[in-house]
Amino acid sequence: MIKQRILVVGAGFAGAVLARELAESGHYLIDVIDSRSHIAGNCFDPYDDKMQLRIHQYGPHIFHTNDKGIFDYLSRFTQWLPYEHKVEALVEGIGFVPFPINIKTINLLYNKSFSKESEMKIFLSQLCEHHSKIENARHAAENLYGKELVELFFARYTKKMWDLELEELPASIVARLPVRYDDRSGYFDDKFQAMPKDGYITLFKNLLNHADIKVHLQTSFERTMEVKYTHVFNSMAIDEYYDFEFEALPYRSIKYDHQYKNDHYQPVPTINMTDLGPITRYTDWRLYPGCGSTESQAIVSYESPCSYEDNNNERYYPVKTVDDIPQTRYKKYERLSLENKKCTFIGRCGQYRYLDMHQVAANSRVIAKKFMLS
Repeated sequence: MIKQRILVVGAGFAGAVLARELAESGHYLIDVIDSRSHIAGNCFDPYDDKMQLRIHQYGPHIFHTNDKGIFDYLSRFTQWLPYEHKVEALVEGIGFVPFPINIKTINLLYNKSFSKESEMKIFLSQLCEHHSKIENARHAAENLYGKELVELFFARYTKKMWDLELEELPASIVARLPVRYDDRSGYFDDKFQAMPKDGYITLFKNLLNHADIKVHLQTSFERTMEVKYTHVFNSMAIDEYYDFEFEALPYRSIKYDHQYKNDHYQPVPTINMTDLGPITRYTDWRLYPGCGSTESQAIVSYESPCSYEDNNNERYYPVKTVDDIPQTRYKKYERLSLENKKCTFIGRCGQYRYLDMHQVAANSRVIAKKFMLS
């Protein structure tokens, strides 16, 4: 049997899972290329020998899902450390408060002593707005928390993160956060929450460890490569692939500043900033399971969102707005891609979708299966 040659562009979750699925069928020889010098995409978590700490080079990646099938699938390639992610926000004059907002947050901010969900709900009902038609993220958030809390916890963060006002963003971005009326402090509600015991790099090494997969790093995609392969699965930005024929799609990026600290303290691994400065959040890697030391010295990573043009064209987050301009522009590229029988676009940038890790993995498995049945 002559195996078909396949090119996979990108060694993150989208590309690695797809390559593994194709390789295990026994019908393909897969070349995986990545322009970076490492595998694992934005999950890359190198070990700092000086501090004996594992850090996530591109910000914290916490695996969480309700999809048992995906959790079991990835469990073939890693052992897990159970971990419930916790975030707090730093508020001027108050200090650290739980986030998402819960009963403890309200007690600290308003000097209350609520202990019952009913008290929390009554108090929030007095703060909240009553927008009869939810037209954007501000309406959705204000209907839950009122103007003051929304400005403090959502509006400023959103402006930094997206360089947009809440009014410009769809209500769906608010739905990503759970609403708490009790004292639960977990950031996610998913059934499966964990960190890879030996880091994401090990998980990806195991994913890509197959006789029919070859990985080529520091290798950028060029259209001339396509002639060598039966098919290409491409995680690059779809607008860049098509030479920006319908103008560039908007993406946001993040600059990371990893600093060595002495005697640093924060109560939970990640802290959200509520001020007007450029930093959205910072992370102390000692506090994550599997990341290493608990000594007084720390590596703290600060995140400052920016346009991708200001960060070496590193695209992290597709931008979606209430006016649908980015989505409409993407649809033009999508229609063009459907005519392209040589190439299938995968991942966040290829499909212009905000996808969590488990969603990317599930999506790539579906794409692989569909391709093998075609």
